[in-house]
Amino acid sequence: MLAAVPLSAQQTPAPAATTTSLSTAPSATAEIPKAVNEKIGLERAEAVKRYLYEQHQIPLHKMNVISYGEEKPVAPNKTKTGRAQNRRVVIKVLA
Repeated sequence: MLAAVPLSAQQTPAPAATTTSLSTAPSATAEIPKAVNEKIGLERAEAVKRYLYEQHQIPLHKMNVISYGEEKPVAPNKTKTGRAQNRRVVIKVLA
């Protein structure tokens, strides 16, 4: 899915102080312990960071990874659809 997003450093000139913050909010359920869920979310964000570096040459020092765990869901985790919506990576570009 990320390959469809035009994210090359050559296409989008960015100020020198730009930081990309990758945050993820995993979707916890009663079956998955909170610590495991937070680890999965952090790994998801790290994978996106690696992708942006390897495929689009975004410098690693300009990206920060944060896993919010259960703190910032966008939908209730009571349904399969809600959990799917909460498995996401949010990218914020800070200038």
